[in-house]
Amino acid sequence: MSRRHWLTAQHSGTMTGMSGFSEWVKHQLELRQETDVADAARALGIRPSELGRWLSAKRPPTQDTIRTACRVFDVHVQEILVAAGYMTPDESGLDDKPISLSSLSTRDLLDELARRSASHSLASQ
Repeated sequence: MSRRHWLTAQHSGTMTGMSGFSEWVKHQLELRQETDVADAARALGIRPSELGRWLSAKRPPTQDTIRTACRVFDVHVQEILVAAGYMTPDESGLDDKPISLSSLSTRDLLDELARRSASHSLASQ
């Protein structure tokens, strides 16, 4: 299922922003085949209590939560804003199709690796 299709399906239901974000996080963990919260949190580089809060849907995600989720799940902020109910899929501008790595050129892949390596180096300084 494409990212936009999943988000549109979730957005058209009766979910609140809180449960929409929680369901989105659960979906991300399923995609990564993570079943244990502690193991998933460790793999994502966040505290288990933080991941537990994301899954519990007690509050809408804060700006810091949205930023952290973007980083740990490596997604566009629009995807999380749609999941949280802050914008519609149409407003997000996300493509309807998932990107296949095989459709990218070697140059595109190398450029992306260089970008990520540079941002990782800056973040660790």
